Amino acid sequence: MSASLIGNAGAYFVAARLSAMGLICAPTFRNVPTVDLLVSDASGSSFVSLQVKTAVWAMRERGRGEQRKPDHYEWAMNWTSARLNLPNLLFALVDLKEFKELPDIFIVPSTVISAYYKGGDPATWKWPRYHESVEKL
Repeated sequence: MSASLIGNAGAYFVAARLSAMGLICAPTFRNVPTVDLLVSDASGSSFVSLQVKTAVWAMRERGRGEQRKPDHYEWAMNWTSARLNLPNLLFALVDLKEFKELPDIFIVPSTVISAYYKGGDPATWKWPRYHESVEKL
């Protein structure tokens, strides 16, 4: 599956889930470079912007045999996204779990993502990936 279709699957899943929770959720259809979804309460008085990052299978395990256990999640980013540090911008990190079960969504403030990459050098990383432990997420 192409990266754009994977991204669309994640964005539409997040939009559906947030709508089911009673929030107003509007996709930007790629017209806004840093925002995939605009989310508001029903009154429109509170809102956030979401950038969605999606992985077909984000969970990574460590160990061998019976000692094998979930260790961390991993999402591909780009340097523009990785450096965003905006108060009303959140990341929705989606693990599609290979479509074998309901996806997981983790909402992480852009300030947390930006701090993770602080001091990162694009010359030394092929691409920025956000790794976070199972316990922390």
